[in-house]
Amino acid sequence: MKKISIIIALIVGLSVSCSKDFLETAPSNKISDVDVFKTAAGAQTVLDGVSRMLRDLLPDETSHDVFGHKALDLSWDLMGEDIVCRKNHWFATDYQHDNRSASYRRTRTTWALYYNVINNMNNILANADKIPYETTKQEAGIKGQALSIRAFAYFNLVNIYQFTYIGHESDPGVPIYTEPTTQGNPRGTVQQVYDLIVADLDEAIALMTANTPDRRHISDVDLSVAHGLRARVALQMGDWPKAETEAAAARADYNLNTMADFSTGFSDYQQSTWMWGLEINDEQSTVYASFPSHLDMSVGGYAGLGYMPKYMSTALYNMLPADDVRKTLCTPAVYTGVTYYINYKFNAALAGKNFAADYVMMRPEEMLLIQAEAIARQGGRDAAAQTLLNDLHAVRQTAPVPVTATGTALLDAVLLERRFELWGEGFRGRDIKRLKLALDRNGSNHNPVLALYMTLPAEDNRWNYQIPQGEIDANDKIGPEDQNN
Repeated sequence: MKKISIIIALIVGLSVSCSKDFLETAPSNKISDVDVFKTAAGAQTVLDGVSRMLRDLLPDETSHDVFGHKALDLSWDLMGEDIVCRKNHWFATDYQHDNRSASYRRTRTTWALYYNVINNMNNILANADKIPYETTKQEAGIKGQALSIRAFAYFNLVNIYQFTYIGHESDPGVPIYTEPTTQGNPRGTVQQVYDLIVADLDEAIALMTANTPDRRHISDVDLSVAHGLRARVALQMGDWPKAETEAAAARADYNLNTMADFSTGFSDYQQSTWMWGLEINDEQSTVYASFPSHLDMSVGGYAGLGYMPKYMSTALYNMLPADDVRKTLCTPAVYTGVTYYINYKFNAALAGKNFAADYVMMRPEEMLLIQAEAIARQGGRDAAAQTLLNDLHAVRQTAPVPVTATGTALLDAVLLERRFELWGEGFRGRDIKRLKLALDRNGSNHNPVLALYMTLPAEDNRWNYQIPQGEIDANDKIGPEDQNN
């Protein structure tokens, strides 16, 4: 029987290079692959290593557009209409919707990243009940993080390799593994994958609510982040009451970022309010293969040096109110008679981080917008959704105009606000897919020659990655007939 080759890597080897990480952990080369999962310290080492994996290149990977989860966030933003590219370089294939074929690097590395994460979480969970914990809080922290991160990985996979949940519940999703294995499984249905995601997050929330663990660092998935992940999932599933309550619980202990906070450059988690982030220091920076290299024009990476600059689209810029900080952070630049808007939302030079910019993973503003959308979709409580938008506008605009829209217009206002607030954080392409929208890049400053696709119909196959050819070759439970079109 063939064995899957993509999901067998453990984090132990990766962690060897982390001796000067922000976390104090035992050197992983002193722990065997078997023993590392038998102690709380070993399990925490694996969790820390997975945080590193989410912000780093995979082993043996040298391409400068595959630096962990934030590379996927950037690729999905580029597939939408709100970021404009001016040159053809790294990430151009994502912008051109030419990144999905079975033999391409993007689909191969995406599959490998999340299944390596899943395999490591399965190893923790398989041994979690045998670990001699010092406290119940420690146990809840280890188990709750492992369950949440596994759910996070499956949520990304199922929404990259298949259309959104609603209307596709019975369609093939991705293979499901809940125990360590090297034997391949067939594609589970979308419903089956979501059932596991929901069960994992609900169990994590229950564990961490009963015995709330002490949080060591912004990279730890704590109770608020677990609620936030559950809110994202409920939104995707169209479970509006659950999305509302989970988002409210997630941001309960956080204030919104002020205008001053928002202007700090979104590159240092200590300078603004994040719920979850991945800290990076100078020694861990992947330099050119990094998020700031590709989106932040304040540093000398591919964007800053002009090899592949990325701008806020003119259409989105023009919709922002003149007194909105999200507009005032944009600077016009003219090339060959075309005006582009450099968005200094991400400004690592200002934050003093440069290539060692931290990666934002979740903010309270996202949770507010999930609340607002969920309320607007339930109907009958327009005032509550208006209040949430007014709260956000109060910390983004110098003279905000009260929101008076109702019904469909109010929902549209919330969805537009997601584009304003979450620009560059990985949500727009995913929202187009979630909302079953057609892509339309017309009426802005996209260059059709470079963009290739100015329009795409809703639920076009180009929104779904194909299963990597390596998985089909190695997994005898998935054949060519199981491939996405």
